[in-house]
Amino acid sequence: MAVPDDYFLEIESHFAMRRGTPFILSAKDWALMREWAEKEIPLPIIIEAIDSVFEKAAAREKVVNSLSWARNAVKIAVKELWAERKELQIGASTTVPEEGAADMLVRLASAVEPVSPSIAEEIRGLAKEQSARAIEERLIELERKLLLDVPELDAMRAEVAQSLAGAKLDEKTRARTEEAMLLRMVREKFGLPRLSLFG
Repeated sequence: MAVPDDYFLEIESHFAMRRGTPFILSAKDWALMREWAEKEIPLPIIIEAIDSVFEKAAAREKVVNSLSWARNAVKIAVKELWAERKELQIGASTTVPEEGAADMLVRLASAVEPVSPSIAEEIRGLAKEQSARAIEERLIELERKLLLDVPELDAMRAEVAQSLAGAKLDEKTRARTEEAMLLRMVREKFGLPRLSLFG
């Protein structure tokens, strides 16, 4: 199953952000992310689970050295959060996620409209999709595309590049980290939600 690179990019950069330093994930960490992707766990669920792991570790004065180190805690958190989100999103276990997608897509489109009317229209058009997975993948693509419509993008990109100026990263890791940081900055600056059915 093909998974958008952004899925892994966001997990990797969010983990590095929570650690407070640029960080390159190990082969075991990547295997764990692929496992989550194969189980079709939505990205926001994993991000929230990682936040929970770091908050618990901080309370116990522990240091999270790798995604794999937190494997069990993340696995439990993801399972609980996924179950909780499914109940909130679909209302009952007898329905499917796609049935609740239209309302969420309308809310996401309304939030994006002031920044990019064209992308807002594309988000509304996703209501015809038959698969929640397909909608999630398209939303990830649209979030990247949204960057092109954001004013002051060059200044924001320069700010991100400057913040990573001293970091020793290979070219691919730097590019992934810069893009994830830029997406996060755009969301914060314009008050945009993460584009996801499970946000």
